[in-house]
Amino acid sequence: MDLNTDILVLGGGLTGLALAERLKGSGAKTLILEKTGEPGGLSRTAKAGNFLFDLGGHRLYFSKPEIRAWTEELLKGRKLLRPKRSSAVFTGGRMLKYPPTFLNGLLYAAPVLFSRGRKSSAPQPPATLKDWLETRLGTRVHDRYFRDYTKKVWGLGTGELSPLWAERRIGGGFSVKSLLLELFGGKLSSKENAGTFLYPEKGIGELPAALLESAGPSAELLTGAEPLELKFKNGRPSALAFRRGGGTFTVNFKHLASTIPLKSLLGLIPGTPASLAGGIKYRSLIILFAALRRKKPLAQHWVYFPDADAEFSRVCELANWSPLMAPGGWLPMTFEFFCDEGDATWNMSGEQLAALAFASPAFKKLAGHFEPGPTAVERLPHAYPLLYTGSEGPLAAAKKELAAFPNLLLCGRTGAHAYLDTEECLLDAWSAAEKIKASILKSA
Repeated sequence: MDLNTDILVLGGGLTGLALAERLKGSGAKTLILEKTGEPGGLSRTAKAGNFLFDLGGHRLYFSKPEIRAWTEELLKGRKLLRPKRSSAVFTGGRMLKYPPTFLNGLLYAAPVLFSRGRKSSAPQPPATLKDWLETRLGTRVHDRYFRDYTKKVWGLGTGELSPLWAERRIGGGFSVKSLLLELFGGKLSSKENAGTFLYPEKGIGELPAALLESAGPSAELLTGAEPLELKFKNGRPSALAFRRGGGTFTVNFKHLASTIPLKSLLGLIPGTPASLAGGIKYRSLIILFAALRRKKPLAQHWVYFPDADAEFSRVCELANWSPLMAPGGWLPMTFEFFCDEGDATWNMSGEQLAALAFASPAFKKLAGHFEPGPTAVERLPHAYPLLYTGSEGPLAAAKKELAAFPNLLLCGRTGAHAYLDTEECLLDAWSAAEKIKASILKSA
């Protein structure tokens, strides 16, 4: 059976849905194919019985007023909370507020203030994340705050990761001086340090739901649709075979926007050497939801755990995100376990993950006495693009190969294999939509 559309979007996550929404009014028909049973991607709010939980800590914060206003208008009619951010790092048996305050800033800054370990010179540009950090912050700060946590999250040491991660998430102008300005009341250099954020009362999944609703009748979403193979005409992708509900279908299109993992897209193109996708790597994530009965919640929305006394990297205190996430006197949490798809952690059952989390000395100290209740697990195989040392070459080669197709656009975190936050994913969708609209007008 053949289907026809003007624009085919691969992936029904945040970026794919935002792209479809921005294309409304263009006169073009958009079809979104989502492999899983639900849209939303990493921005989905999952259910466990009567409980709701996000796939990680997703807050809405913005650097551009226009996208903030657009998002608020999009979510109009849905109750929006405006929490004052409270987050912390639990390290060395001590809770440190993050971003640092003046009062506990000295605890963070001490390794900087009293360290003579900064390198006087380094490779230009830095070859690894370790070079980047040690040049700006010194060996002691690197060892205290980055070495172990980086290994836990990425599965690689700082000497094995590209400095591109730091440039994207910390900022190219970051230095000891800028760190001290942030610690002691100077201007915050990063929107990551925003003191307040927007959050839908029913979870971050309200945002993708609002995008799909706003896209209207010009956009159609098919879930449970597994892409099989791209077909080409005159050197351009023109059709896609996909499987859904036991049947195989073909959809013809004029424009293709891919938000699915770059490696998966390459696998859809006949004749593509396996070596081309071999250098594109990801870090997987498991979200463990656990309903708990405790005396009181933590004071924070989320807490980071860089030390080895916790196998997980972060917990979110769901009662602080929205009261709807803590019904009936429960105080649920989500635990984030980074891993590689198919490794020992990935293959653990929910019961094993819960036992691992609850046995953590760090968690026991923070949570105190608790009674465990229902648990649930969500496994996310392509949660983060892995920017390892040397990844720039394979990534550039893959993108060069795909750039040969003028009607193909790569969008979003997994589609472009770039470490983008929510706002940046939305902006990327806006940009892609404008390019497609311009192409439609040109060909009219």
